[in-house]
Amino acid sequence: MVAPHAPLDAGRPNVPTPQLRLGRLLAGAASREPSRMAFSSPPADMVTAWSRHGLTTTAAYAQVRRLASFLQHLPLERGGPLGILLPNGAEACVTILAALRAGYTPCLLSLGWGSEDLVAAVEAAKIPAIITLDRLGEVRPADLACAIAADNVGLRFICSFGHEIPDGVISLDQALNDQVLRDFEELGDIGGPPPSPGLITFERYGDSFLPLLRPESTLIAATLPLVLAARLGSESRVVSLLPPDDLGGLASGLVAALAADCPLTMQALFDGDELVRDLSADPPATLVAPGWIEDLLAEAGLLDNDQLTCVLVHKAPVELPLGRAHAAQVVDMLTVGEVALMASARDAQGPTLKLGAFGALAPGGIPLLEVDIGRDGAVMARGAATGSIPLVDDSPPPSADTPENDWHHLPFKAKLTDGLIAAVEPIP
Repeated sequence: MVAPHAPLDAGRPNVPTPQLRLGRLLAGAASREPSRMAFSSPPADMVTAWSRHGLTTTAAYAQVRRLASFLQHLPLERGGPLGILLPNGAEACVTILAALRAGYTPCLLSLGWGSEDLVAAVEAAKIPAIITLDRLGEVRPADLACAIAADNVGLRFICSFGHEIPDGVISLDQALNDQVLRDFEELGDIGGPPPSPGLITFERYGDSFLPLLRPESTLIAATLPLVLAARLGSESRVVSLLPPDDLGGLASGLVAALAADCPLTMQALFDGDELVRDLSADPPATLVAPGWIEDLLAEAGLLDNDQLTCVLVHKAPVELPLGRAHAAQVVDMLTVGEVALMASARDAQGPTLKLGAFGALAPGGIPLLEVDIGRDGAVMARGAATGSIPLVDDSPPPSADTPENDWHHLPFKAKLTDGLIAAVEPIP
């Protein structure tokens, strides 16, 4: 039996504390609604047999514990980075949560990156192990990970879901069978893993990658403006087209569903017919899609549905479509770097994103997120939702005495039209 943990209600979201963690949100859901669906994907996107029919909250929590038990016995530094190179799907959600439970720091890599970009990210974050899959369509991520490891002595382990994995790769399907897990259980818990430091995503500057560490509580805090703007709650159902490989994809999918206590359906390979079926099911869905797909969704008639809520995720640099509205309830979510996440529902005149305060009030009256423009014209942000820490060799360690209301100056400038954010552009 897992200890219940209250969901973050959309009407009165909890103020995230350092003790609030994603695994606890899933454990609470498994306790309250053991048969409710947690994670699912269309049949064509299935990677493993155990995800074929989707995962209930109970099944997801059990699988997280099983995978965490295996990961905890890998000879890796506890608290260190663990690369995750997976598509949008139940396997990615379970793996992220299992890595956190095992005390590692999930380091999110994108299948959309080329091999040179992946090499740069692996080297920047000093990743010693990658969890991936055998194939996605015509792409073979496990082979790609092996090629990277061949030229990087620090990358010691490749683990893969699927049945067509290369030699030398650890089969997670085989490792998660009952006999292997019984062997690990006999070994026992290695002292109980310390809490994970958080998750790592990347800022990209030209050809270089800067890893950023974000504690779980600040990730949950960053998600709350979206939960509020989209009115997500336990009666909601999220359908996401975005992989959890950056702040926007992670917050709008896995974290939003856990925070709102609702099911999450994920599409890794876009299928228009399957998407229409997903959106037509009960309860009414909240679609999460990249902002650039708005025209395609409109042409398909999906945004003519006044029962649909659609979250369009924009990532700076970007130009917002001011003056454009639809019958569907559209929520614009904008990430500026991997630091600030803003969200606001459109009105009859279109996008309504402005500078200012977002989210519930934290203790002391400081909003979870404040966004403004500094004297130098740069976008700046502060609050509990902005707690990302650059991981560079010459950076000082984070201090607990650092005030939460310190401003982060970001390498972007905002273009305003009648007080609305019309565009966010990089500073040359």
